[in-house]
Amino acid sequence: MHKHHALEQRKWVRLTRACNNRCLFCLDCETQDGSFVPLREVEAELRSGLKKGCRRVVLSGGEPTLHPDFVEIVRLASGLGYPHVQVITNGRMFCYADLLGKSVKAGLSEITFSLHGLTAASHDMLVGARGAFAQTVSAISAAVKTPGLIVSSDIVVNRQNVDELADIIRLLYGLGVREYDLLQIMPVGRAWKYWRRLGYDAFKKKSALDKALAWASVPGIHLWTNRFSPARFEGREELIQSPEKLMDEILGRAEMFRAFLREGVRMVCAGARCRYCVLELFCSDLKELRARGRLGRRPAALCLVPARRAARGGVSSHAPVSGPAAGAEISARAGLKAIGAFFVKCRYVVKGGACQSCGRGRECAGADIQYVIRRGFRALFPFSADTAGKRSK
Repeated sequence: MHKHHALEQRKWVRLTRACNNRCLFCLDCETQDGSFVPLREVEAELRSGLKKGCRRVVLSGGEPTLHPDFVEIVRLASGLGYPHVQVITNGRMFCYADLLGKSVKAGLSEITFSLHGLTAASHDMLVGARGAFAQTVSAISAAVKTPGLIVSSDIVVNRQNVDELADIIRLLYGLGVREYDLLQIMPVGRAWKYWRRLGYDAFKKKSALDKALAWASVPGIHLWTNRFSPARFEGREELIQSPEKLMDEILGRAEMFRAFLREGVRMVCAGARCRYCVLELFCSDLKELRARGRLGRRPAALCLVPARRAARGGVSSHAPVSGPAAGAEISARAGLKAIGAFFVKCRYVVKGGACQSCGRGRECAGADIQYVIRRGFRALFPFSADTAGKRSK
């Protein structure tokens, strides 16, 4: 899956609220009631995606392969006109050859397997199911031998597996998998309950993560990162998650965000966990948006503003201008999708290592994420602590 495919408009369709694993880091545990989404509702969702121009459909759960009509749903999605039908799965059901073969014949294009440990002991502990590792590895081995089927993988990075992350990728590589998506653990769902066991500092684990990220340089490998702080990739900015993908996280919590904007209902995840979450800045913006009624474009980083204009708060000629023009605003009455898009284009900023020693750090929110991806954190320069107008050399 190349970068443009990662950004291609996709329709996510939930098939189940049931799972045969019990992952310690499950984001979705509150919704798991053991039920299957009726086929007619699945079909309605598939059709709505096509009307919106989606060309890829992602079947998810719970565990989607537990749905009794899974093969029929794949056939339906393909028959309705989706050129690419993907499933995200723990893979255990695919260790049975008949399900794998029937699904591919019905039109399944890609399987994304979740593998979180190097051994049965580590993986099975994380997913809460004895024997899961053996079944998942068996399914991967069969899938990579299936002509025309794309096989990719998800790894939720956490305290228990970060030190063996590079070796997990090596294991997947040996099995024949060439696409890896590294997902930083999020402080929601069951993960927050077990945060002391699962949470870790990605900056303190630089060595272990760098060994894993080195796989991105291997020919034929596609490695993606999700939910990590962009600052973690200083010097490797090409590995920063595409800002547009943040919309998946925002829309995945749409009900909570809309309730907050419309009625002021407190976000259930607000509080101590925010500093660990990739959406911390977005949620801060939502609070400001609700209080003020509208927000404008965030000012450019002070080090990117010419010195003669910095004192007047001028917008840097070096700052990127993309999406809505400078000076554009978003209203609290706008739809969540529009608010999210405005944030990504006009208010998503980050800080790098140089910012930590900047004498004007408290005055500056950071640099535009798109600018940093294009130019690198090296384009940012700290002001000396003893002067407001001179940049350190």
